[in-house]
Amino acid sequence: MGQRFQNPAAQTHGARYRRRGWWRDATIVDDLRRAVQSHPGKTAIIAARYFSKDVTRLTFADLSRYMDRFAGALLSLGVGREDIVAVQLPNGWQFSALALACARVGAVIAPIPPDYRRREVEFILGRTEASVYIGPQAWAGYTHRDMARDIAGVLPSLRHRVFLGAEGALAPGELDFDATFVARAWEEERPAAELDAREARADEVCNVLYTSGTTGEPKGVIHSHNTNYGITRALGETLSLTGDDVFCLPSLLTASTGFTYLFQLPVQLGATAVYMDVGDPELTLKLIEEHRVTFSYGIPTYLMNVIATQRKRPRDTSSLRKLATGSIPVPPHLIAAVREMFGIQLHTLWGMTENGAVTLTRQDDPPDWPAHSDGRPVEWMDVRIAPAVAEDGTPYPDGTGRLLVRGASQCLSYFKRDDIYAASVDAEGWFDTGDLARDDGRGGIRIVGRLKDVIFRYGYKIPVVEVESALYSHSKVKEVAVVAHSDDTIGGERVCAVVVTREGEGTPTLDELRQHLKQQGMSNQYWPDRLELVDEMPKTATGKVRKHLLREQLKARAR
Repeated sequence: MGQRFQNPAAQTHGARYRRRGWWRDATIVDDLRRAVQSHPGKTAIIAARYFSKDVTRLTFADLSRYMDRFAGALLSLGVGREDIVAVQLPNGWQFSALALACARVGAVIAPIPPDYRRREVEFILGRTEASVYIGPQAWAGYTHRDMARDIAGVLPSLRHRVFLGAEGALAPGELDFDATFVARAWEEERPAAELDAREARADEVCNVLYTSGTTGEPKGVIHSHNTNYGITRALGETLSLTGDDVFCLPSLLTASTGFTYLFQLPVQLGATAVYMDVGDPELTLKLIEEHRVTFSYGIPTYLMNVIATQRKRPRDTSSLRKLATGSIPVPPHLIAAVREMFGIQLHTLWGMTENGAVTLTRQDDPPDWPAHSDGRPVEWMDVRIAPAVAEDGTPYPDGTGRLLVRGASQCLSYFKRDDIYAASVDAEGWFDTGDLARDDGRGGIRIVGRLKDVIFRYGYKIPVVEVESALYSHSKVKEVAVVAHSDDTIGGERVCAVVVTREGEGTPTLDELRQHLKQQGMSNQYWPDRLELVDEMPKTATGKVRKHLLREQLKARAR
């Protein structure tokens, strides 16, 4: 471990975690080597592209070759050990080869979801001081190349901008991905011994994943290869997944779930992973049928759409044997529908980017248990429910309290924000998740809310403070509070902006506010779905908005 990253957990708990088998002395690169030795010709990745309809297959031997080729390309760009490489690609084999290549040269990957826009991307590139940005020329109607070009003007540390599918003349600092990474046989120019000397070790940092929080800025969650190992094992061992399984998730490889369970876990097991670059229910079912997928994961809203599509046009999904969900509460009718349509049991889990899946429902739980529980903790993670009080100072009833966790999957810190991380961890190492939970009666937990002000919308964690801050700059907004309101039609939460207008400026419309956020470069998944105008905000004596009262008012108006 160099100077840029520290891993105090390795010094404090490393020996014990290794004795228990929770950590190891290997990385994802070693997992790939093992797969190549066992079955080099086995398919590692099947990458389906929604718009072009083409499919790319890579064997484990192919993936290993591209790992070393891309590693050589990174070295040619001046990437050194512990340097951060920012990757904003849609799901495809290139992302996985890049992530492996980073580990091969001891670099750290900072994945960025492709639907993030300038506001988020500029913050991440600036905070990490990434010297290399790799993204698409354009994706889903948005030109990432123009965005990156604008950002480069204010970030002197960003030396190289590499674009997949680059078209036209390249500006200074811009490179074509295929020419730089794919076409040149770097593995023949850079000896394996050179890569071996640079390769990351198990306790060194693997990735920095940015997650939006309530502090007004995204937080860079730092994971080592060993904390990632704990995360992958949680799902793999609990659901008895093996190298014979075929994985297919609509999750982004650049987000926590996809990075862990679509990229890392299949390589770790020597299993096949099926990628889709667009999360489309029809495509999901098509891939399950064509490639005999055995495991999938999706948030409840996505699974409900998959089931609705299956009812209209049934596919052969008989290969599917394990299905998991999480992020938002599971409606009982989804459990019954999964059983009816796929003939299998639905599993639910709870976790965070900071620690992956910590609790999961088990095979021996009652069939309807995911509607009542978020599962029991894995062996290497401790869970505790501590007393908590609401915003108005009253304690929560029925044993509800703050959910605290600690263990071998816990992240190392937040990148360049050790102060924020330290504020969430007590002297005994308990990390305050910000979630409210209660005992489920079977040794597990049930998430009942959030102490921190975060909203989950379509699987995204909405950075409430950041959205409010952006809305405050609108000329017609005097005060604003962004709160969640439940929507039974999607089985989850929507985003409502509660606004007190500026006198004499007129009344804003929802469309106006959304356009305002667009102009500020904010990703559209953060935009409000609903606008409520009020004369004044309910506040505490110290001037804080009593958001729980706003939520109750929204609920009453919906009746």
